[in-house]
Amino acid sequence: MRVALALFAAAVCFAQDPPIPGEMSFLSAFGKMRTRYPYEAWGEAKLNNGTTQRGHHWDVVGDLPKPSERVAAWNLVKPALVKAGWEVVSVNPNGGFTAVIHYKSNGVEAWANFNLTEAFPGVTALVDLIEVAPPPISLTLPEPAAKPEQIAPDKGDFPYLLPLPKSKFHSGRLVQENFTVTPKGSDQAEVVATSTLTRSYSFPGMSNVLFVTVYHDALEKAGWEIVRQSMGADALILAHYAKNGRNIWASLHNNGDGYDITIAGNGGVDQMKANLAKACHVALYGVLFDFNKATLQAASDGPLRQVLGILNADKALKLEVQGHTDNVGTPAYNQTLSEARARSVMAWLTQHGVAADRLTAKGYGLTMPVADNKNDEGRAKNRRVEIADPRCKPQGK
Repeated sequence: MRVALALFAAAVCFAQDPPIPGEMSFLSAFGKMRTRYPYEAWGEAKLNNGTTQRGHHWDVVGDLPKPSERVAAWNLVKPALVKAGWEVVSVNPNGGFTAVIHYKSNGVEAWANFNLTEAFPGVTALVDLIEVAPPPISLTLPEPAAKPEQIAPDKGDFPYLLPLPKSKFHSGRLVQENFTVTPKGSDQAEVVATSTLTRSYSFPGMSNVLFVTVYHDALEKAGWEIVRQSMGADALILAHYAKNGRNIWASLHNNGDGYDITIAGNGGVDQMKANLAKACHVALYGVLFDFNKATLQAASDGPLRQVLGILNADKALKLEVQGHTDNVGTPAYNQTLSEARARSVMAWLTQHGVAADRLTAKGYGLTMPVADNKNDEGRAKNRRVEIADPRCKPQGK
């Protein structure tokens, strides 16, 4: 995550590493100072007192030729550190000498991990330093509209997932592949959509912490739920939007030189209604249950509210709610599970105002696979809930 990035106000540009800040200059009285990693215009430091600070980020090395023992070196440096305006927050002399120090003066607030390590012929100070500052860029995202937006497969920004300021559009693509999510409490991925749209942007040097922070805040303000995020070698955010009759999943991935935004499930009630009229049944991918149970998870509200929209628009419509499983386990077990899951979906719909005599629930167990049960991807696609219109006759292709 240590990359050189300089951003000023709304403009983004690259610059030379700035000098080591003045509040750290007291170390130069003891020996040579230098940076260990490139400067980050906005990064984070995890302090040894359990807190995290974010802002302008330096990693500084200071050579202390004398004395050669860490505690003695600390006793020599500490008075100069305090005279320079730093406060010693905590000290841990065990297992390597470490201290957390805090500076607040002249409009500058800084925090640092101050570590001392023995290095012949003296001691080396390793300082992980943050000057506290807000993110240098921000992003406002519009909420997805109630009516699904028309999105080209290979060009143009997503209307509700905009790129960061100063990003360069690189490519776009539509891929007919499963988009999977691992529900809470399970290690088994489930299909929530069967196609994806991706936009790729060039933004060399974007730090992971800045990418995740800006998009996390913007997504939450626009009504998305952050399902998962990580900042390792790459940065990843998984988000879900389940309002206004929409059921959209999004994956945002930064790799340091550029980033991808992928969306799945961009359709709405009208598309589900059209698919039902054509095929007479529709798979409700995105209806998620607790592992090996019939308990609906909150993320299921998105597709279930779309079914509710279809039923509310056509008061004469009656539906069969179908439960389907993969082939793992006995036929009897899968039959029971599929019936219970179909009943759970029926119960959700009746609890949201649908008359019970408009619905039936039926489990089909493992008897109606739509994909190969020999691999994880196929089994995930077979684990599904469908709705079917008994009065419907499938339309020709």
